[in-house]
Amino acid sequence: MSTRQSLLALSAALALLAPGLTAVAQPSLTLRSAELSVAVGAEFPRVVVYTDRRSGAVLHGRSAPLTSIQLNGADQRVTGTARSAVDSVRYALTFPDLPGVRLDASLALRGRTLTFRIDQVRDTAAFRVGTIDIPGHDLLTVRAADPAPQVAAARVELNKNGNGDRIYPVTTATTPDATPLGSAYGMVSTGKLAAAIETNSTYDNNGGAGADENGRIWRQARQTPDGPAVSVWSGRWTHRAQGSPDTEPAPWAKVTLTGERNGDGVLDWQDAAIAFRDIMWQPKGWEKTKDRVVQRIPFNIASSATHPFTRTLDDTKRVNQATDGLGQFVLLKGYQSEGHDAAHPDYGGHYNERAGGLRGLNTLLQQGKRWNADFGVHVNATESYPEARAFSETLVDKNNKQWAWMDQSYRIDQRRDLTSGDIQRRLAELQRETRGGLDFLYFDVFRETGWTADRLQREVRKLGWEMATEWSHRLERETLWTHWATDIDYSSETHRGINSSIIRLARNHQKDVFVHHPLLMGARIVEFEGWTGETDYRAFLANTFEQNLPTKYLQHFPVQRLSTVEAVLDGGVSVTAPGGKRQFRKDGRLLYDDGAYLLPWSPTAPDKAYHWNPAGGTSTWDLPVELAGQSSVRLYRLTDDGRQHVGALPVRDGKVTITAEARTPYLVTAQSPAPAPRLGYGEGTPTANPGFDSGDLTGWRTSGAAKVETNDLGQREAVVRGGAASLSQRLTLPRGQYAASLMVEVEPGKSRPVTVFAGGKETRLARSTVTNIVASEEKKGTKSQRVRVFFSSDGSTEVGVRVGAGDAVVRLDDLRVVAAPDPGNRWDFERVDQGFGPFVPGGEIAPTDARTHLAEKHAPFTQRGWNGKAVDDVIEGNWSLKSFEYAAHLAYRTTPATVRFEPGHRYRVSFRYAAAGTAYSWVVGEDPANGAPRDVSVTPLPARGEPGTHTVEFTASSTGDTWVGLRRPTGGDGEEFTLDEFAVFDLDAGGR
Repeated sequence: MSTRQSLLALSAALALLAPGLTAVAQPSLTLRSAELSVAVGAEFPRVVVYTDRRSGAVLHGRSAPLTSIQLNGADQRVTGTARSAVDSVRYALTFPDLPGVRLDASLALRGRTLTFRIDQVRDTAAFRVGTIDIPGHDLLTVRAADPAPQVAAARVELNKNGNGDRIYPVTTATTPDATPLGSAYGMVSTGKLAAAIETNSTYDNNGGAGADENGRIWRQARQTPDGPAVSVWSGRWTHRAQGSPDTEPAPWAKVTLTGERNGDGVLDWQDAAIAFRDIMWQPKGWEKTKDRVVQRIPFNIASSATHPFTRTLDDTKRVNQATDGLGQFVLLKGYQSEGHDAAHPDYGGHYNERAGGLRGLNTLLQQGKRWNADFGVHVNATESYPEARAFSETLVDKNNKQWAWMDQSYRIDQRRDLTSGDIQRRLAELQRETRGGLDFLYFDVFRETGWTADRLQREVRKLGWEMATEWSHRLERETLWTHWATDIDYSSETHRGINSSIIRLARNHQKDVFVHHPLLMGARIVEFEGWTGETDYRAFLANTFEQNLPTKYLQHFPVQRLSTVEAVLDGGVSVTAPGGKRQFRKDGRLLYDDGAYLLPWSPTAPDKAYHWNPAGGTSTWDLPVELAGQSSVRLYRLTDDGRQHVGALPVRDGKVTITAEARTPYLVTAQSPAPAPRLGYGEGTPTANPGFDSGDLTGWRTSGAAKVETNDLGQREAVVRGGAASLSQRLTLPRGQYAASLMVEVEPGKSRPVTVFAGGKETRLARSTVTNIVASEEKKGTKSQRVRVFFSSDGSTEVGVRVGAGDAVVRLDDLRVVAAPDPGNRWDFERVDQGFGPFVPGGEIAPTDARTHLAEKHAPFTQRGWNGKAVDDVIEGNWSLKSFEYAAHLAYRTTPATVRFEPGHRYRVSFRYAAAGTAYSWVVGEDPANGAPRDVSVTPLPARGEPGTHTVEFTASSTGDTWVGLRRPTGGDGEEFTLDEFAVFDLDAGGR
């Protein structure tokens, strides 16, 4: 066909052929490219047959005409006219029963790819087009008569023990499918040509045919005059979603054809999957996945602020040094409000002030980039909590309760949230306030499918963010990382990750969303910053080098062939597992052998190589070509302080022999070390080296026997043994009121005087008696607690700690100085620096995430009377201390470092409270000089909807340390209890 234009007006009144009927010959048009010719319908944008112009091989489409399509779910008769050019045809489709409704569609051929598109939808006030569906469009058909017909369809299947793939031949024995079968991905092969299909199909519903992405592609086996055949076509498109004020991008489907691509001499679905990469949806940021070796989840919850943003910055620097600059993927859980699962969906404008607020967050985001780290935050578009400023009875269904840990959440009306533009405004606020510093958003517990999911993905991408989520079957197009796929100790194996060889072959280099693979491995999370109570830094580093670095090496090379015994990747890389022992090779050189390796980095342009040997010992390796020409190379051991030179290694025949300690990372390079970067621990705070991350006492003025040690979890801390010691810093602080605090532990069972001081004020303790049960705190399971002193600054202030003489070992860590007023003897909880004010978790149960937190007022939703709520979350002002305990235990208590009761003095303690039931009691207790803490008196607290005052008087113990606290004597369902206006009066000192 020349470039002539032809206008063909044809009736399309022929009925859709039933299976087995003979097709009536229909006029067709031909599109041509250098590679293909494609015969297409003249009455409708359908493909009749594809022909490879070089080989003459053919792959069929639909020979019979299409006389109806579905609009808004109902069949509608359709007629069409066509205008053609060499490589495209434009169609005008009209509907005899829908006057004024018209679809302008096209078929366009570019190279080996054919694109079907609905370029314009014209509808009327009487009939608005919502959804468009073309059942039986049959953009691809393979027949039993083809040389080696094969169908490959992949469903998004998450069961670790399942399989989402359906790969099968089409034979004379193939029986018709009663109804079409859905999948997310589809490929076919004739043995001479292979093809893949992609589409922007989306369903305007949550669940149903398109659920879990498995209605994007349809296929059906039919009996035809030419024998059994299987046809493949796109799923439904949404043009205008219900309730939406605007329309969606133009519907399209793409088909790409290919010959043999992977060098195995067989043309099958794997060749189609490789070709599919040319047309597949490209999630934003996929190019970064292969370099995100180090994966972290700094965790804040329940007002505890165990990982302030500036501390996370220090950890980012430390990890950078320990890995020689490997890329980091850092998911901040609890960046907002009181931390994790609080105040969703306030994406912006409501930051975790106790963790540093927006200023601290932006310091982390901006400065963290210098250390090769990408950052994202955990958000929620599914559930909302009443303290959220966005919360309303319009936002949520108040009768649809969701997750409840510290507060009850409710299901968001996600369609209304989108169609109103509310979620877009909240997201834009976050983007604006974080100044573009966030790389990705992680959407927690996202359950919707269809339009609400796809539109959200589009809105997030438009703001420049990448996406991650909890489960791999949600937000599948854009998601690069999913939690359950990477955190293999977390939750159910039935939802672990995508389990499909088809999708894995196509996208292994793009995503961390798959179940672990025996050859290709898979990224994993092992945490040290508190998520799920994991705090072992050494285990975190071991996972980085044992699991993630090899996985990410492979992700640099897209998969070409995949079987149960071998994976062949681009770049001459292959993976096998003889005898169950995994091996990597590149161009025949052994890189990885049963967990030991010398891996070039960066894989495609290496200037160094990482060495790891789980068993330790001596091993010999081929150097990367880029280093093999050297006469010698340098060997470094990697530490938290960066490279530690071990020595020079001779190079013989391009090989090097390394003697290594077990499970210890090393680096081989020909380069001289670059100047050590200035780490500046404490950046963004008034303190220097607050967590002793430098490995020494840099930044501190010291006297006595203090030194920095590394504990069994790999955490550095200051330790005082033997004689007296002091550590201090002179800080420059604007005039104002502050709280300085330090984690302190006196060796359990012993006594030693410790004084935390600042600005002329001090807090004293001699013993550590309360077990730290804050699961996200690195000191969990020890007796280390935060010791706080309030002070005023006139511009320059000395802050520090004095340890008296004694034989008890004293451990110190994590200095914080933040603006906060001194509450004196009355806590109103309005401006608490972190934690529960005068209280700490009671220490009686195993470490867990607290169910007590500082509650923020958002009337009427947080207060008594709304939706049947029994008590106020907040009694006075804007903040109170709220408990929602289930377990039988001591929810919280004072310590001598938070409230000191002088021995033998008479005290009055009072507070206001509200209680939804009778589950709680008030305790006066004692830490004896010898033995475990004990209750002295336990007073049941009656239920109170209307807040009231509880008062107790007692004489402080002369033989131990007295404390007070809240106990739930027996377990049961979560029950709300709010405390406020906590006051302590020393009656012997004139208090009243």
